[in-house]
Amino acid sequence: MSVMADTTSSARAPAPVSGIALWPVDVLERHLLSEDAIVRTVALGMSVQQGAPIARCVDALVTCAQLSQSDTLASQLAATALGSLPPPSATQAVQGCLVTFTAQTRDMPVRIAAAHALFRLGCLPAAAQDPLCSMLLDADGTARKVALLAFSPFAQSAAGAIARHVAATDPARWTVEALHALVESAGDDKASHGKIEAFVMRSLAGAPLVPAGIAGYASLARLNPRGAAVDALVQVAGDATNHEASNAALDALGQLGETARLAANSIAQMLAATEDPAREELLCRTLVRLRAPAKDVPMARVLQRVQTAPDRSTAANCMLLCLHPKEFAQAAAIVQQRWLAAGEALQKALAQTYKTLTGMELTGGTVAGKV
Repeated sequence: MSVMADTTSSARAPAPVSGIALWPVDVLERHLLSEDAIVRTVALGMSVQQGAPIARCVDALVTCAQLSQSDTLASQLAATALGSLPPPSATQAVQGCLVTFTAQTRDMPVRIAAAHALFRLGCLPAAAQDPLCSMLLDADGTARKVALLAFSPFAQSAAGAIARHVAATDPARWTVEALHALVESAGDDKASHGKIEAFVMRSLAGAPLVPAGIAGYASLARLNPRGAAVDALVQVAGDATNHEASNAALDALGQLGETARLAANSIAQMLAATEDPAREELLCRTLVRLRAPAKDVPMARVLQRVQTAPDRSTAANCMLLCLHPKEFAQAAAIVQQRWLAAGEALQKALAQTYKTLTGMELTGGTVAGKV
């Protein structure tokens, strides 16, 4: 009976799934060169498996890629496989195949795979520059990001192509990635910095603030943190009547981090003047991301909000107190006072703030002991 039970149980148990058995070099090479397109596609699928011996059949892989030009799936697999080669195997033939896959006539998934392959191989053929520039300005976000990756190590050598494409595009269609590539193309050349800054600022004069204007100013601010771009972002951020543009400018300043720290005083003045809880929270968050100096934090306003503001605003202002624990340690008494009247969710934020300011735990409204 027990034997039958074991046999029945074994019969019903699912069979273990085995890993894919990699083909040896000769088999992979033979299938990559097959006259049957389906067989070649299967071989390309095998080529992208981890550990596949593609470095030993580069010529066959290139030939297969060339034979796959008319098939989107096979082309995408071929580009991925070529990008999986060790960088020393990136022969002129390999690079030439990838250039054909980046062409604007190809489907975007193929172009993305080819651009990523160039990035992985650490090369950027001259013939790929124009197709990749068009990807920087495409509506497809993934295409833009992968193109920027491919350009990043070679932006200076591709400066001419990048500048030409940006200049030929209406500023309303500029993207963050295209402008970042333009900025990177300047390298450390101060003269190029000045030319790019003047060109972009001039071009943005008639462009919509969102997204082109904000993207342009943010890119220029990375190029020259003390230039006009940070001031432009601050000016846009200060217009509370244009919520979309103001919020986008604040977010851009926050992303710049300490690079835009000089804007902290202006942002603090906006915080002191606002009565809008949502804007207050964004302004607090921006000051934290800028690592605002202690002298720029409007302490009288912050303490008043920690004492009496709604929970969401109180928590936002607590973030500012935690920026400079030593300088703001005197605020601990107000934090403790608010803790006694706060709900459970806010109490957690207040307790963490108190601990940051004093090194002490708050338990039941009393100090539990030094940590």
